[in-house]
Amino acid sequence: MPTLLFPGLHRVLSVEPGANLLEVCEAAHLPIEAACGGFATCNSCRVRVLSGQLGPADEVELPMLDRPDQRLACQVQVWHDAALALDPG
Repeated sequence: MPTLLFPGLHRVLSVEPGANLLEVCEAAHLPIEAACGGFATCNSCRVRVLSGQLGPADEVELPMLDRPDQRLACQVQVWHDAALALDPG
């Protein structure tokens, strides 16, 4: 099972392989915003990948990202361990 570390929140989560990152965060009551409801149109669920890896960004997600270490939580399936920050900073 992949493990997600959120150092700024002092939280560690074990998740099912292939789980949607936004759904994982919402289920764990982490402070993440998703103004569009997870349809990749608002860009408010951006996260920063501090270490580890997430799958590659797709053509829906890429135009919404400002930096190479950002991802949209609503578009990410978790397959590997990663450390993440919920602020897109």
